[in-house]
Amino acid sequence: MKVARMMRRSFVWFLFSLSVVLAGDDFYEILGVERSATAKEIRKAFKKLAITKHPDKNPDDPKAHETFLKITRVYEVLKDEDLRKKYDLHGEEGLKEDFHGGGQYESWNFYNEEFGIYDDDQEIITLSRSDFEQSVDGTQDIWFINFYSPHCSHCHELAPTWRELAKELEGVIRIGAVNCEDDFMLCQQNGIHSFPSLVMFPAREKYHGNRNTRDLVRHALKFVRAEVIELWEGNFQKSLEENSEKPWLIAFCGEESCLSRTNRLKLSAILADVVNFGTLRCKHNENLCDKLGKEHGIFYYGHDGVTKDKGIEISGSDPQEIAFQVMSQLPDVKDLDREVFGNLVRKMTKGQDKDWLVHFVDEEEHQEIEFRKLPAMLPQFRIGRVNCRKLWDICKKLHVNKFPSFYVFKRSGGYEIYYGRDTAPDVSAFARDSASTTLVSLGPDDFNPNKVGPSSQQPWFVDFFAPWCPPCMRLLPEFRKAARDYDGGVNFGTVDCTIHGDLCQMYNIRSYPTTIFYNQSVPHQYHGHHDSFHILQFIQDTLNPPVVSLDKGTFRQLVQGTDRSTVWFVDFFAPWCGPCQQLAPEWRNLAKMLKDLDGVKVGQVDCQAHGDLCSSENVNSYPTIRLYSKSAEGLLQFYYYNSWARDAVNIIAWMFESNLVPSNLEPINQNTFYWKVLRSSKPWLIDFYAPWCNHCHMFRPKIEVVAKTLKGRLRVGKVNCDADQSLCQQVALSGYPSIRLYSGISPGKDAQHPYGEEVDIYEAQELIEYLEDILPEDSKESESERNPLDHDEL
Repeated sequence: MKVARMMRRSFVWFLFSLSVVLAGDDFYEILGVERSATAKEIRKAFKKLAITKHPDKNPDDPKAHETFLKITRVYEVLKDEDLRKKYDLHGEEGLKEDFHGGGQYESWNFYNEEFGIYDDDQEIITLSRSDFEQSVDGTQDIWFINFYSPHCSHCHELAPTWRELAKELEGVIRIGAVNCEDDFMLCQQNGIHSFPSLVMFPAREKYHGNRNTRDLVRHALKFVRAEVIELWEGNFQKSLEENSEKPWLIAFCGEESCLSRTNRLKLSAILADVVNFGTLRCKHNENLCDKLGKEHGIFYYGHDGVTKDKGIEISGSDPQEIAFQVMSQLPDVKDLDREVFGNLVRKMTKGQDKDWLVHFVDEEEHQEIEFRKLPAMLPQFRIGRVNCRKLWDICKKLHVNKFPSFYVFKRSGGYEIYYGRDTAPDVSAFARDSASTTLVSLGPDDFNPNKVGPSSQQPWFVDFFAPWCPPCMRLLPEFRKAARDYDGGVNFGTVDCTIHGDLCQMYNIRSYPTTIFYNQSVPHQYHGHHDSFHILQFIQDTLNPPVVSLDKGTFRQLVQGTDRSTVWFVDFFAPWCGPCQQLAPEWRNLAKMLKDLDGVKVGQVDCQAHGDLCSSENVNSYPTIRLYSKSAEGLLQFYYYNSWARDAVNIIAWMFESNLVPSNLEPINQNTFYWKVLRSSKPWLIDFYAPWCNHCHMFRPKIEVVAKTLKGRLRVGKVNCDADQSLCQQVALSGYPSIRLYSGISPGKDAQHPYGEEVDIYEAQELIEYLEDILPEDSKESESERNPLDHDEL
């Protein structure tokens, strides 16, 4: 016991010492990275420090262990997007309750040989959660992805083969790797339970074969959709006519020389977007080959046509090498001069006559041959290149600060900046997506009373973000989708806070992403899910608020002055409170779910703006949720909602299960079901539910509306299937909630069938309309019909 106490004291002292050591230190400076560093850059910086600062390599340094724990703790924080956001927003104070890691580390050998297996491989794309959602889930591109763990010996054994595979299939399909220790949730979401797991996307098919390069390549090529056109005398002219929009690459096969079937498929996949690729066997088509003056070899034919004198011979047999030579023959992207580019910039406010994709480079920047694919991949765009060494004044005006950069200048006006990987497929996919929306990139000049911000009278939804922030990169495509799907009246914009730091500081942007809807100059910060559905829902809720905002006057009038038939749900919150922000979208959902239910109102009080009201109500923590009602004596009373589950469904369940709101539904059990329902001459609607079923609680306000609307024509009951399992088995339920209609016993019958009629309608108004059409006209029930158990059947 004494030893245990001493150990506890030592551990507490160690944590205290560690916090003192870290206090005031900048985590980014400790790792030697910029605050804008990506997850990969942070990982590589930590690995470099781990190899040099590890205690195993510094046995004579008494502080080596303490120093390395400090470095490890910093890495554990910055690699986690949620912890990193809290650190950026609140410093170490924001980590106290959420992070207790960084207390142990691996051996030096682990960091030297096993940590970050594929970080230095150019052909293998290391994927994080944000990359995965954009580049894999968000496309139909073919990916072969290795889900691995750095602690897995088989993963390290596979690594050299995976690198060979990536080199052999470069440009054919995309080869990726996911570190499941760094992205545990991503691996869980994809059903990864063992390492290494090799999965083809978008088919999501796991590979279980031999793990050698040859078998892996053969398997991957099964998913390639490229076309190799077999040319012969009978289809030659027709093939040229039907595929005249693109140049041709033809492999003439002689007696011995011809590309293998595998290499033909690879080459066709690499060049699929830019040329037609065909083979012509001269042994079987001698006349055609003689006409073209070829016996063997690979020849490129431009837009001048496939004739005897036009072909340019391509040497080599390696698909990547051949593809490089072919793309070198494609026309380069046009360099824009000052006049053309200046005119394009001047038209930004009015919009272009056609969408433009502009590639910004500096004079020393290597011009990637791959980008010559872009004109063929984007025939609906004008495409140009700007050398910012020559046109720096215009580039500066557009805040071009890295090379290469891609901007889409839109017909609708403005431009949007691309933040993804610099590959032709990724750039072209972004360009098409961007051109379909009105979302634009914003800078300081745009924030004025006539356009954006607190002084503007136009509604603007603005996403302040940083490109290194994974949640930001996940939000961007959803924000763009919301801009495309919203039906006018709201402008959408983004602000890159790594470019416009002063602007973000001016608007007090302290974490990323921060997304604000400026409506009539009033800012409303968005705290919901990062998907277009909830973003659009937030816009509608802001323009048409479902929740009543209360101040001292309206609280006295509406809540304190309520009658006995009305109850008020009130959320007392503070704008800076994290749990309050999480509750906000659920509180709006609660209001919408209860909007048709008479006698229930939903309100909220901003305790930062109305502190005197909150003080008078003795509210001293946030959020505080209360239900206010009048007692029989007419006195105002309230009930606390104290459950940890602060969502609309659970709040509704609490409201009804606590009998805080009068119900129009009659509880039914095994005994009363027979006497009251099955033997009734009047119609009954029964809601069979389970207390643990969320959909049941969501349906409850709706069936309450039905019961009140059709009172007198229909009796409505509820059966708790957890409490009456035998009854629910008797009626053969298939799920919850189940709605059954019992129309009344027929003449000469003693009782109705217990199954009743299943009604598969779960919207109140639709259900009311359906029942009104089939129910008999209103007739008042007699006392004996309402309470058959009170009468002697004899």
